[in-house]
Amino acid sequence: MVQSRITRQSLLLLIAVALAALMDGLDGSIVNIALPLIAAEFGADTGSVSWTVIVYLLMVAGTILIFGNIASRGQVKKILITGFTIFTAASLVCGFSVSLPMLIIARLVQGLGAAMIIACAPIICVKFMPSQILGLSFGVLTAATSVGFAVGPAVGGFLTHYLSWHWIFFINIPIGIFAVFYCLLVIPKETAKEDVPFDWIGAVLLFAVMASGVYVLERLPHLGWMNPQIIGFTLLFAAVLLAFCIIEIKSPHPLVNIRVFTRFRVNAVIISFFIIQIVYCGLLYLLPFYLTNSVRADSLTSGFYLLIPPLVTAILSVPISRLSDRTGRRSLFMTASCICLVLISIAFAVIKPEWGVLPLLLSLLLMGLSIGFVSGPGSGRIVEVMPDGEQELGSTLMMTCVYCGGVVGTALYAAVFTLLTADGGQILSFAELPPELFLSGFHLTMAAGILISAAAVILSAVVPDRKSA
Repeated sequence: MVQSRITRQSLLLLIAVALAALMDGLDGSIVNIALPLIAAEFGADTGSVSWTVIVYLLMVAGTILIFGNIASRGQVKKILITGFTIFTAASLVCGFSVSLPMLIIARLVQGLGAAMIIACAPIICVKFMPSQILGLSFGVLTAATSVGFAVGPAVGGFLTHYLSWHWIFFINIPIGIFAVFYCLLVIPKETAKEDVPFDWIGAVLLFAVMASGVYVLERLPHLGWMNPQIIGFTLLFAAVLLAFCIIEIKSPHPLVNIRVFTRFRVNAVIISFFIIQIVYCGLLYLLPFYLTNSVRADSLTSGFYLLIPPLVTAILSVPISRLSDRTGRRSLFMTASCICLVLISIAFAVIKPEWGVLPLLLSLLLMGLSIGFVSGPGSGRIVEVMPDGEQELGSTLMMTCVYCGGVVGTALYAAVFTLLTADGGQILSFAELPPELFLSGFHLTMAAGILISAAAVILSAVVPDRKSA
């Protein structure tokens, strides 16, 4: 067994990684608890207000590969500090937003800063950490993200209850200022690598694929299949996806080596991991509305309910990751995560407020367990199934799946729910939804999640772990 000591420099870098992950996780969950209040203040329906979450995740998902590639060329410190600066400034604008469009634009810029931050965090683990503590480094990354997600709902609930929803963005400002100065001191300077052409065409096409696909998902229930916008953006999505594949195959320095997707093992594992992110983020999006509309919980109480899943994940992610490394049974843990999501979706497809808090609490505990099972083992499994020499790509694809899953999950669940709660084709705002109609739409949306999660169980289970030599 290889043992290693954590040097002072490694510890300082782990703190930087944790700070980046904590800030990203905090902002990823603190906004959800305020969505009902934001929707009510601006008179928006659930589909429209979901864009405050979607544009943030879309910007992260669409640009994380770009900033990861730039950072890996000796620019980690510069990209990380720039990211913290942009994120902090955009948070200030979010807090002062006086309309939903202004808030959405500010969140778009905030997502750009977040993409820089989160792209650099795993690169710090790989580039500056001893290989003997690489697993620990990624465990810290996951745990810190989960802590951010855990405290986000509680902090958000407290701020919105006693102050206003604007303060969920103002809280980022002191953290961001501290992070800038801390990273200036502890992140090592690097020598820039030789200039390798960057696949800008591939990057633009990838972002276009994400943007057009999410637009179709979100606007479909509002406009219908035969609307010219839906038809046009669907054709655009198909065209840019085809163009992206062609460009990446021909490029000598592709953004993504798509030839790895000719392997069933790679596809099955990545798709199952992707589905986990979709279902989990879809649940996180709709749960605050359920707590507000059906349970009649105020923002503070809702925040404490939503504290449970990421808190469980934060506690379990590191020990489960170590256990999966020791046993080599990553598929077991990943499949268990998918099974948990099936059970959660079943529970929320039938749950009723009059049943009391116990079914709700058990479902929230299972949510935390599902991500605790997959955070380390799932990440390691994606790297494990990649062809030799493509492990770094596997790491990048893992992070992209997390954020693309967030985009698709939020958009998909919002679209399905909006479609199911339309009253005679009329889209109702959240404040106008009758409790019975809301609960019916919530149950049916969760029922769709059962089918999606079951597919992930099958895909994860059919791919065995790679046997140790």
